[in-house]
Amino acid sequence: MSGSCGSAGRRPLSNSPVTVFVCTACGQAAQPDSPEGSDGQRLFSALSAEAARFPDITIADVDCLAVCETPVVIAFSAPGKWSYVIGGADPARDAGDILAAATAVAASPHGVPAIKDRPPFFKKGVVSRIPPLPSRA
Repeated sequence: MSGSCGSAGRRPLSNSPVTVFVCTACGQAAQPDSPEGSDGQRLFSALSAEAARFPDITIADVDCLAVCETPVVIAFSAPGKWSYVIGGADPARDAGDILAAATAVAASPHGVPAIKDRPPFFKKGVVSRIPPLPSRA
């Protein structure tokens, strides 16, 4: 079944921990002298401050996700699930929606949340979707 969101023989992991990677280089050129740092750094700080309420969500900073034309870029990743790279996240507006989307990824058996569970930044900003690594027997 080509192009399917299915597990291709892998057992889904429901409610697994999710890591939200935040590109902290994003928006650096737009904010070169900002004491708060780049837009990506501001988003990382906002998510880190709110993530304590979400024990299954880890926020991690990365130097660059190489999608510089659509800052701020984030990625959702969870063991045994599809991963998403999403651009266009707004540090002033999207932190709550990013955490809600990460919760939806965690709750989805394969990491593919229902369209209705995807906030606007997710619906319009997907850069790529990456299949889970095959399990090694």
